Amino acid sequence: MIMVSCINNGQKTAPSSNPVIENVTLHYSQLNKSLFISSEVTDPQGWETIDSVVFYLYRKDSVNSVEEPLFLTGQLVDVGPPLDIINRDDVFSYLVDSTTLADNDGYYRITVQAFDCDGNSSDIETESERVAPNSPPEIFPLSVSDSFEKGDTLIFKLRITDQQGSQDIASATYSVLRPDGEFISDPSFYLSDTGPAGDYGDQYANDGVYTVYQPSNPNSKLQGLYIFYFVAKDIHGATSDTLKANITNPGITLLSPNYSDTLYTTHTYRIEWKSAYISNVKLEYTTNNNATTPSYQNIATVTASTGYYDWSVPYASSSHCKVRISDPDNPNRFDVSDNEFTIIP
Repeated sequence: MIMVSCINNGQKTAPSSNPVIENVTLHYSQLNKSLFISSEVTDPQGWETIDSVVFYLYRKDSVNSVEEPLFLTGQLVDVGPPLDIINRDDVFSYLVDSTTLADNDGYYRITVQAFDCDGNSSDIETESERVAPNSPPEIFPLSVSDSFEKGDTLIFKLRITDQQGSQDIASATYSVLRPDGEFISDPSFYLSDTGPAGDYGDQYANDGVYTVYQPSNPNSKLQGLYIFYFVAKDIHGATSDTLKANITNPGITLLSPNYSDTLYTTHTYRIEWKSAYISNVKLEYTTNNNATTPSYQNIATVTASTGYYDWSVPYASSSHCKVRISDPDNPNRFDVSDNEFTIIP
């Protein structure tokens, strides 16, 4: 600590004014498990006339406790690290480290008073802070889709809270398990509470409702169960419980015919498909796929879960043939052969 001389050289001086405490800060760091005390102190005669800045730190078990025993007393300093941050910047500090603080959770109150070399003193200023173990964020679903069609935009809205306050929430992210077993976790998969100014569809900024608008691929060949996993993380690295959302995507994918095969009239060809959450499928074929609007003819309507249908190839002569499969209850769910095939007599 830098010692400042308060020796009176015998010269008469004007009465000194009292030092002034501009503010007091008491901040608990969850990350370092430490309590930082700081106070901005000024004196009309200058920094060198400040003799001491004394603090008393009290602790009680709960906010309603009557007893408030003294936990620690000492002096704030303005001499730089380790107890202070910047030397001689009028901000006097003291760091109560994790060893001293230990497991003494509770409510802390500090009083700070400054004294100058002339014996003048400032008013006593006080500040309070709660010291408690960090609690992870909590997630609650507000609006989560249970199903979607290819090309839909899924909207997710989650309420996220944190006992340490909203400023403690660092991120809200999600990942996806697709029906084919692929697990996707992408840095761009996150929810936002930034309001309309952001690009994620949030309505009001900083209202605790985190939102994302997630488009789906209209040309996807997948259908079935998508599992979304949502998790929130705070600035100290603590994570919430994972919120799991099962979202179904009804659909059909034609497996064959998909290639430039050659089919023969009256022969039997097995049409195959994959489907999910569909009762029946309608099968059709066209021999004029090269037309602006191809015309389709009915083959059959069968149970979707069978996964195949043995088709007796009709009489035709065309190299512009395709098969279309659709959901009779929702014609927008369909798939068509990827490539044209040929039918010859």
